[in-house]
Amino acid sequence: MRRLFASRWICGVAALLALALTLPSIGNGLGIDDHLLRARVVDQQWTAARSARDLFVFASPDHEGELAAQMASGEISWWAAPELRWGFMRPLPALLHHAEFTALGRTGAGWMHLHSVLWMAALAAAVALLYRQMFGATWFAGLAAVLYAIDDGHGFAVGWLSNRGAVMGACFAVLALIAHDRWCRGRWRPGAVLGPLALAVALLCSEQMVAIAGYLVAYEVVLHRVALRQRLLAFAPFAVLIVAWYLVRGSLGYGSVGTGSYTDPIGEPVAFLGAALQRIPILAHSQLGPLPADLWEVWFVRQDLGWLMIAIGIGFLAIFGAVFVRLLRADPVARFWALGAGLAVISVCGAHPNDRHLLLVGIGGSALVARFLAAWIDRADPAQRSLLPRRGATVAAIVLFAIHAVLAPIALPIRARIPGSVSRGVARIDALVPADPALANQDLVIVNVPFKYLCNFASVVRRSSGGVSPQRWRCLGVTPDAVVASRPDAHTLALRPAQGYLRFFEDTNVRSRRFPFAAGDRVELPDFSVSVRTVTADARPAEIEVRFAVSLDHPSLRWVVWHDGAYRSFTPPRIGDSVTIPAESFAFGDLLSDAKP
Repeated sequence: MRRLFASRWICGVAALLALALTLPSIGNGLGIDDHLLRARVVDQQWTAARSARDLFVFASPDHEGELAAQMASGEISWWAAPELRWGFMRPLPALLHHAEFTALGRTGAGWMHLHSVLWMAALAAAVALLYRQMFGATWFAGLAAVLYAIDDGHGFAVGWLSNRGAVMGACFAVLALIAHDRWCRGRWRPGAVLGPLALAVALLCSEQMVAIAGYLVAYEVVLHRVALRQRLLAFAPFAVLIVAWYLVRGSLGYGSVGTGSYTDPIGEPVAFLGAALQRIPILAHSQLGPLPADLWEVWFVRQDLGWLMIAIGIGFLAIFGAVFVRLLRADPVARFWALGAGLAVISVCGAHPNDRHLLLVGIGGSALVARFLAAWIDRADPAQRSLLPRRGATVAAIVLFAIHAVLAPIALPIRARIPGSVSRGVARIDALVPADPALANQDLVIVNVPFKYLCNFASVVRRSSGGVSPQRWRCLGVTPDAVVASRPDAHTLALRPAQGYLRFFEDTNVRSRRFPFAAGDRVELPDFSVSVRTVTADARPAEIEVRFAVSLDHPSLRWVVWHDGAYRSFTPPRIGDSVTIPAESFAFGDLLSDAKP
């Protein structure tokens, strides 16, 4: 086994492992943002040029009238931040998605997923090559390559089509680091050009690839044993490129303002720092420990237990920081991986905690785990034993081996299929939306749903699938709590949820808590307006009034509400009366159930 791990064949072995363990994702279908991409290319017939520019732009105040049109159609909720900006400069994956949807239309999702799986295999091979270059042709370089290839945290990253750009970008980011090392240590002149060129390609795939700068900085600090001036000059092309990319990205209108899903570290430094302090322990623990960062949004934050996940992360890092301390003191390559991963994890803290953001962070994480396990396996050698803690080394090795070598390859194919479960859940939701021909001449008014995907996202899925769509989607509110609906006049419906709207983190994707509501706020849309009558103590809408241009009883309005696991017909109360819509339990995990929602 050691001979195989030390051979150059390990690059192919790593690629095959990544391919085999993520191949179950080819049946995932489309989920979440995938439907929006397909609707834009197939339903709206976007050109390749527009897709390259705007396919990953979800909202932009620079496109005059577009945000209002999205809110009017129901694609974006009425409560969106007035200057909502939510867009990513990802022209290369956008063009590939455009080509696939143009060629395959509403079919062929399996081929698209196979494309993503092949990129994951290429990434595993590139990382294996990087390990051999940094560790030398050692057996623990091969062990690190295997651990990275079977890391279960890659499952959602590969299984979700819209995330392919991150996998593509990670390939080129790794190639940039390989080229830079060959230029600095081997004086391979093409590396001076190919390194920055590969980084440029990586940044055109995904903004997450700025994380590779963490490893480039760590390389100059730890491994590049030349004068400080030479180190600065070696890093300068990458620094200039990243600054230029950020400036161009901003000048073209990309970035995030107003969304709770992303925080711009330059535009909102204080908010980013606060988010990073909470997210670093969660992400670092997810990379090294047993608890996936995905659970933060799916369960912990919904139970008001986000603090517990942070505490677990801090405790785990404290323990394993002590476990790794002797290794880090003695081995400069291990210090490089640790510093690189630590800097890289900071750069991904602008997004909410999720394992799909750890493709580059995991390179350093897998290397550290492999180096520690190798030292423990060879502990009969005094030099290797000196890298281990004096107490607890065996327990630490067993825990790390169990997490990264036993459980990970079991969990990876399962987690790669999770986007497929989401896809099937979204399809079940679409099947519950009215689809009779009369709907095409009506506005669908969704009075209340307990979860965001049951609201505006249903409109995108319907357009993507080519089914009967209403003229407009009107989603009035999202809350799992009971809602009192009253009718002060013929045209107006007042809604008062028990604990206010936008209570959960998942509800802030189009309006961050940094953009509070005030009593009297009003949103005007065609034939429809929403007024915020009162707000909660933390400035969320507590009661709203929705006014239509026509009577609530007009046949142009189709009223539904989520009740007992389905969209049910809703009859507005008579003038002066009120009804109570009962509380409904539904969360992200319910999408993963094979049972009817």
